[in-house]
Amino acid sequence: MTDALYREKLINANRREYGRAYDLLPFADEAAVAAANHERDELLAWLGEHARFGYAGTKVDCNRLSPGCQRCGEGSWSCLFINGRCNGRCFYCPTSQEDDGPPVTNGLAFSAPEEYADYVQRFGFRGVSISGGEPLLTPQLTLAYLRAVRQRCGSDLHLWLYTNGTLLTKGLCQELREAGLDEIRFDLGAVRYHLKKLRLAVGVIPTVTVEIPAVPEDELLMQRTMRELADAGCNHLNLHQLRLTPHNLPHLLERNYTFVHGEKVTVLESELTALRLVRYSIEQGIGLPVNYCSFPYKRRFQHAAARRRAALSVCGPGEQVTDSGYLRVLGEGTVQYSEAAILQAPSMRGPFEKIMLQGGRPLYLERQPLTPPLPVTEQEAAGLARGELPERLKTWELITTGLAPYF
Repeated sequence: MTDALYREKLINANRREYGRAYDLLPFADEAAVAAANHERDELLAWLGEHARFGYAGTKVDCNRLSPGCQRCGEGSWSCLFINGRCNGRCFYCPTSQEDDGPPVTNGLAFSAPEEYADYVQRFGFRGVSISGGEPLLTPQLTLAYLRAVRQRCGSDLHLWLYTNGTLLTKGLCQELREAGLDEIRFDLGAVRYHLKKLRLAVGVIPTVTVEIPAVPEDELLMQRTMRELADAGCNHLNLHQLRLTPHNLPHLLERNYTFVHGEKVTVLESELTALRLVRYSIEQGIGLPVNYCSFPYKRRFQHAAARRRAALSVCGPGEQVTDSGYLRVLGEGTVQYSEAAILQAPSMRGPFEKIMLQGGRPLYLERQPLTPPLPVTEQEAAGLARGELPERLKTWELITTGLAPYF
């Protein structure tokens, strides 16, 4: 597929997602794209000399990532959404936070902490995070899942939690640590960057991280906050890119942002803000590790990790799992790609096998064909075995490199 056709495919997908509201979105015009590309190229050139890029160029600076980010990068992380309710009203929140369902991860619901601990152990996760909603709205439920996973999986598993911090107390902080929590991540954007609750965690939870979107109008405030974070004993700052969703669309439209297409619609100014803040932290010698976690990283690497986990569980003789997490089967003059998934119930779209977790909970590993058998020459087949990839197969074989193009 040519670049032009691929971009048209993304634009059409975005148009379908946002419906009539799509026509209200101020996408970057040619002049804005040119100016943004010029600024980004300059930032990336400077950062290329002073920072470390990782994960196919989608994450910077990778010199001192938090332990949780390292587990994520390894593809060995499970994120459990413990609830779907939140007491915050962040304008950038991607969902409505009105879900009263059970804890869920990757489409799998778990009604008991022991079931989830079985799942974590069965699939060999090395990191688990508790998210929401707001996990501290249901503190006893959160503590129960933390304790179960820690007891089942031992001290080598890294446990972290996302929170806006508003409900954190000194006593609850101590309970979280006693339950096995290794890292706590604060969304300071929910509290206008106030550090009062964060300071409760410093010295109690081993790793204290701030994870927030890069809000363009808060850039100067964030420069000051970075120094305060370093002085307060915060260990890491993670910045990510503002993303447009049907839920937050009215709020983002009010702020006169410029939008760009991609696998999802993102805010142009947000990425540039994040890159400038990474540069600022290095230039000023603040000492606080700042990491820009781009939307392409989240989309490409986290999705590939989920595919790879399931694919490795069903991979048979003569099959291989590609870098992007798909199953590859070489036949006589053909190659075929499939995707594996871990499901609560089989979709019946492909062959599946039932597996039982330790406590008796069934899950299903299903293989779903993505392509028909594609013809390959003898030379191409030999090249695949050596890791030499025909251009037309790279979609299934490799994770795309670099940040997303602006268009």
